[in-house]
Amino acid sequence: MDEKRTPPPVDYAERAPRAPEGAFDLPGLFASPGEIEIDVGFGRGASLFARAAVAPEARVLGIEIKTKWATKVHERARRLGLDEIRVLAGDARDILARAEPEGCVRRIFVHFPDPWWKKRHLKRRVVGDEFLDAAARLLVDGGEMFIQTDVPDRAEIYRDALLAHPDFVLAGPDGWLEENPYAAPSNREDRAAHDGLPVRRLLGLRRSRDEGPASGG
Repeated sequence: MDEKRTPPPVDYAERAPRAPEGAFDLPGLFASPGEIEIDVGFGRGASLFARAAVAPEARVLGIEIKTKWATKVHERARRLGLDEIRVLAGDARDILARAEPEGCVRRIFVHFPDPWWKKRHLKRRVVGDEFLDAAARLLVDGGEMFIQTDVPDRAEIYRDALLAHPDFVLAGPDGWLEENPYAAPSNREDRAAHDGLPVRRLLGLRRSRDEGPASGG
């Protein structure tokens, strides 16, 4: 009689899709041309698959630091034949800093970043100068930076970071949005709605390169 054996644990770190070493061609990740969007922190992938459904002309790159979810979403996208979706595991700050060329991305979505609650961890936040510098380099003029969180004080920190960055301006009078305009909610966004938690949504726009540096103030 054969004994049942527990299968070995999955090594997601080994299987996870990774960005090429060094500088790499971001449009070259996709099999066909189209507007490039980047989804940072997609978790279980709801926002990626929803965006592919409502904007089939877009080419969506998902970046997720958790190798388990990066692997699972990558493998699901391949099973479904969704060539317009690509997934990379890793730190978005590092990946975006190495992506080329300048001005090749239309939109960047950042879903509920920085799951560290203590003030001493704020220095680890994703949406800081390093991330915004890399995002501004990749975004087209007028390109969109959409950030959402259910932590009110973090929302204010992200808004202040966009206001302080010379390459971004807030959309509208103050940058806040009542609803997600992209019809692609993340798993965390759905959970927040289910739990009745208010979500703060922020939209920044990449300043035109012809304008030069912001005057400040």
